[in-house]
Amino acid sequence: MKRTISIAVVVLLAFLCTSCLGSRETSFFSNFSVRQLVEGSKSSAGFVCDPIGGGGGDSQFRTRGIGFGVARFNSHKSDSLGCRLKSNEAFDETLMFSSLKLAVERALHDDGAQITNSGSSGPANFYFAYALKNVQGRVQVSGTKVGTDYYDVHADLDENGN
Repeated sequence: MKRTISIAVVVLLAFLCTSCLGSRETSFFSNFSVRQLVEGSKSSAGFVCDPIGGGGGDSQFRTRGIGFGVARFNSHKSDSLGCRLKSNEAFDETLMFSSLKLAVERALHDDGAQITNSGSSGPANFYFAYALKNVQGRVQVSGTKVGTDYYDVHADLDENGN
């Protein structure tokens, strides 16, 4: 009898720990890529983004916790892409960010997320706050000219929920 109870307790604890470790982020969060966003934009004509170099990389961190039987998570992801500006073509930053904003909005809607807030503090940045089931998220995309020949597009994503 003690052995059966012990096995049941171990199985229950293993199940609880597995549910804490599983990914709870939305597919929008998991699949988000600045490179894909920029390369899919029709307005990135003034850019040369090398297929190997030029990417700023991706970093993620997650925290998880259990409180009173509820598993909570907080996840952050940063991604950026540095591209060379073509010297013989005009680069329209406003047009590019309008296109990027539309693409992010469409991706959120395609994932089933509801946009709860949005805004911008200039022509080269925007953000969306969104909700999907028990997940609250925020994505912010911004651009910065680096020197005279390069442009960096950077995104920060945050999600939390249970």
